[in-house]
Amino acid sequence: MDMHVALSLLFVAFTAYSLISRKLEASVLSGPMLFTALGYGFYMADATLASPLDNSVVEFLATATLAIILFRDAANIRISSVMAERATALLSARLLFIGIPLTILVGTAAGMVIFPALGIFGALVLAIVLTPTDAALAQPVFGNDGLPEVEREALDVESGLNDGLCLPLLLITLALAADTGSGEGMAGHATFFLKQVIFGPLVGLVVGYVGAAGARFAFAHALSNPAGRTPIMVGLAGLSYLGAELASGNGFLAAFAAGLAFGWRLPAETVEKASNFAMTEGSILTNLTFLLFGVAMLPQALEAPALSALLYAVLSLTVIRIAPVFIAMMGTRTSMRARLFVGWFGPRGLASVLYLILVVDQSGFDVAQEITNIAVFTILLSVILHGATAPFAQKTFFPMRS
Repeated sequence: MDMHVALSLLFVAFTAYSLISRKLEASVLSGPMLFTALGYGFYMADATLASPLDNSVVEFLATATLAIILFRDAANIRISSVMAERATALLSARLLFIGIPLTILVGTAAGMVIFPALGIFGALVLAIVLTPTDAALAQPVFGNDGLPEVEREALDVESGLNDGLCLPLLLITLALAADTGSGEGMAGHATFFLKQVIFGPLVGLVVGYVGAAGARFAFAHALSNPAGRTPIMVGLAGLSYLGAELASGNGFLAAFAAGLAFGWRLPAETVEKASNFAMTEGSILTNLTFLLFGVAMLPQALEAPALSALLYAVLSLTVIRIAPVFIAMMGTRTSMRARLFVGWFGPRGLASVLYLILVVDQSGFDVAQEITNIAVFTILLSVILHGATAPFAQKTFFPMRS
């Protein structure tokens, strides 16, 4: 297939998607689903289209997309209302500090049983890769005011922070699995983790606070026109991510923290207007990332499908996610339906794609390709199932609210 033909089809797809996106959001189809299929269709039409793509291209897109989405989502969280609603803060903390460790533990145990050849480090890497959730795959859920606010806000906070918490764990596990002989030891790994989770948010808070202060001054003194204000979230998201990485912090935690500070310092109306541009950019980059996922990562995973990979994918989206959520929510006043809702809407997406690239790039890790195939299959299943069920979350889990 000629590259000009492929690009023409891509722009046709984006145009068509923009024209019917509202209808799609209410259907069993989603943007990531359609663009993944389009990418795989490109590969089937001409496998050489994937040849110019290397991991750095997909990694850049996934990183940029995730940082923008994290900043935008965090900026739209009303800190005052979250702190005032103690149940939201408590549930978010439970999902992060009880749910995440349990999910990794259960996922590792399942991996060792189903794929004994992976070994403990391989099973642990697989579990960490598939632990972060992706709000981009369940946007109809987060935008549905008919769903319980506490659970929606808690899911939003979890999806924003679990990426940054899991990444240091993944990097440490890969270093231990590769056995590079660096001699850092557990003390060195612990120091690395603390730097990631402390310096990242600190840099993010500074960038978000200063950025919001600059925005207030510029807007008040008419230094910028309305059209020029909208890209500010994209700029601050990138600045917070890169600043944190330079300071040995976690860029994703920084982007989320920067968004929180930005949204806290500015009026809700101003944040909402700035979010429109970031939402558009995030949507384009998300769909483009899943298109490349369909072109560059999906074909190899589908060439040798295995029942064991399907079994793990199903378990990852159900028991491995839902059981820890149930345990984390014990002692709260949430209903059984609410627990199922929170447990089910933990889709795997951009962060998992990004983590897979880091796994493949890790030298000395001989089970990387097998982990990639299993994880890609799980992400595909998540794109399909979570994308198809998101529009019907209210009717399924909370029919009395319809």
